[in-house]
Amino acid sequence: MERSYLFVPATKHQMISKALESKADAIIIDLEDSVAHVEKENARLKLAQAIGMNKKRILLRINDFNSPFWQSDILSAIEIGINRIMIPKAESAENIEEICKFIKNESQEMMEIIPLIETAKGIHFTYEIAKSNRWVSKLAYGSIDYSLDIGCELSTSGMELLYARSKIVNESRAAGLQSPIDTIYTDLNNIAGLKESVLCGKNIGFKSKMIIHPNQIDIVNDLFSPTKKELMDAQKLVRVFEEAENKGDASIRYQNQLIDYPMYKKAKTLLTYESPTND
Repeated sequence: MERSYLFVPATKHQMISKALESKADAIIIDLEDSVAHVEKENARLKLAQAIGMNKKRILLRINDFNSPFWQSDILSAIEIGINRIMIPKAESAENIEEICKFIKNESQEMMEIIPLIETAKGIHFTYEIAKSNRWVSKLAYGSIDYSLDIGCELSTSGMELLYARSKIVNESRAAGLQSPIDTIYTDLNNIAGLKESVLCGKNIGFKSKMIIHPNQIDIVNDLFSPTKKELMDAQKLVRVFEEAENKGDASIRYQNQLIDYPMYKKAKTLLTYESPTND
């Protein structure tokens, strides 16, 4: 399970190399916001050289559907052999489907699509976007553009993002997708704030987070990974519950808690966790 998605500008080749050597579970090479319009073509031309042979962990964030750049971005991805695409400012199922049709026309290979929800319209049509195409594996949430779109002020608590975050998690589950990716945290000097942001997202139902600096990797990875104690507690709970179940009891008291099938299933799910390995 991927926990950390590290953004790197497509024009910063040294940063890309360092990112590929880092403990980030996935690398998002960005052709959108971090690349000036006059540098888009140059960034695409030099992308293969920057990436080298290591494409397994790479996603390419293309430019949005309303820009004149997204088709060229996808053609570059196909040529290089990148098969994971993040689509920014996703706002409709129709746009996602059109992008997927373009990919099918240009390549026989399947691509993993991750729509980035970051506008009010995108939030409104989250479920439709999630169900738009079988290539859509998961959604991601972008709070910076979203806050700009709705005119809210971002706070330390993040309460103004609760509705959007919750909707993305809920609609992802309803559509049968993988757990979505939570938004970035921009204050690089506020470690406590980053931890709070990760835990808030985790409590809502996110299992991963986009990040913008290597210093954020370990914190995000650690907080999205079960501790040894949590795994041991889950193993004990499963064992005790299964012993009771074999005797015909599916509702037991364990460590001052009422344990029934939902709690048992949650513990079983925790035990299936596998930490990613970076090649």
